[in-house]
Amino acid sequence: MTGSTRRRTLSAKAGALSVCAALLASCASDERPFLLPPDAVRTTTTLATPTTLETTTTTEDPGTPLALISPTGVIVPILNIGEGGYLVQTPCQAEATLVFGTPIYQTTVVLDPGHGGAIETGAVGPNGLAEKDLNLTLAKATARRLLDVGISTVLTRTSDYRIPLATRAQIADTLDASALISIHHNAPILSDSEIPGTEVFYQTNRPESGRLGGLIQQEVVDALAQFSDVDWVSARDAGVVGVLKPDGTPSYGMIRRPQTTAVLAEFGYLANPSEAELFATDEYIEVASEALATAIERFLESDQSGVEVNAQNRTFTPSGGTGGVIGCIDPPLE
Repeated sequence: MTGSTRRRTLSAKAGALSVCAALLASCASDERPFLLPPDAVRTTTTLATPTTLETTTTTEDPGTPLALISPTGVIVPILNIGEGGYLVQTPCQAEATLVFGTPIYQTTVVLDPGHGGAIETGAVGPNGLAEKDLNLTLAKATARRLLDVGISTVLTRTSDYRIPLATRAQIADTLDASALISIHHNAPILSDSEIPGTEVFYQTNRPESGRLGGLIQQEVVDALAQFSDVDWVSARDAGVVGVLKPDGTPSYGMIRRPQTTAVLAEFGYLANPSEAELFATDEYIEVASEALATAIERFLESDQSGVEVNAQNRTFTPSGGTGGVIGCIDPPLE
């Protein structure tokens, strides 16, 4: 990890916990999050005498907010702040003005629960489990674990609504995140495997993306391997994979669009009946979220590497038709 990344991580830990708590509260229920004041109030401890600790409360100006948690819990980048309120970018790339909301000044990690909304459900398991719901459940559980160790985290999507790829990337870039992880579960069914078919797609022009992907691949595969009664399936070249179009550009928007160090993690195959049964359990969410949070913490707090990236890239041209703004309907913001 670079020195600048480490400094940003420590700074975010010190100042963003109240924002994270508000965000997670909005994710956990239908209640609106509390509105925080524009200034962050921090409690510090100073040494008054050699044997007495004195607690003082100070108010610090954290700077200009970069994004907002709307009263309904939706994350929106701030475009401008005026007398009438916050001019924000909606999930569907429109503009709106909000008077109330919880300001976010910076974050260390952005988790992107893939898919969302009535049309972009993602894969659906034979047990009826929709990928969009599974991705969101895992993202929330991981965010709580990161918060527990003081790592500020924002979700691109906090409930079941559509959000284009451009907005997902914009949230991470606007908040100057150190890492963006897009969470997915795969389809269709591939070859039988003795180990989980987890695979992580990375930015081939960024060594730090490969390092993040290697740590996630290592932690997740090792964690899921404990479920010995699952009939796993896998791609032949599963691992930390670069996926490129014939012209050499990244195939996936969540790898191509962000300026932030980003990966897209496919945890397993929801189309596989044996895996779908596991994915529907609380135990899976607990194990997978712990593995992902551990990998992210290792990425931020050390220079460790996990699994090496594959020597051979895949060539793949997406069919398109999803992830854009056409037909996108914004969720209520207040």
